[in-house]
Amino acid sequence: MAKTTSKVSFSIAIGNSFRTIEDGCKAFGLKPIKYGYRYKAGASFKNATVKDKALHDVALWFPNAQSNEWNNNSGLGVIIESPKKTSKTKAHVNKFLNTYELRITFLKHGGDYTYVGVYELDKQETNKMGVCVWKCVIDAFSSDLHEIKDYLNNRQ
Repeated sequence: MAKTTSKVSFSIAIGNSFRTIEDGCKAFGLKPIKYGYRYKAGASFKNATVKDKALHDVALWFPNAQSNEWNNNSGLGVIIESPKKTSKTKAHVNKFLNTYELRITFLKHGGDYTYVGVYELDKQETNKMGVCVWKCVIDAFSSDLHEIKDYLNNRQ
């Protein structure tokens, strides 16, 4: 896990929430990425001082279901993500088809950012639909992230 000043342990399960992106990032010892006067919708363990290289493919993701810039439609363990500017969709999809990222996801629908699972890109569905299709692969985990590390070590 990223270097933090406290040794607090916690568990994350479906329904847990954070008020802000900054609160969510702080809980994991990460700094949110600034985008002008606001935060981007995530933070990467790769960009932090993380000793465990296994976590370099993991990011926090805070999509907003009511975004003016993104379509983030969720249901049944799937989030379909695409830019509202359709001219940007192909480049966005290609970016994720050519890399690997596991996303610890807190969806904003109304007030808080609520944990909905750890998501991985479903490349087959993404290719078929032409938008990013993220599927839930982990429901709950502890602050030491061992469930996520185990998943990463056991994936094909």
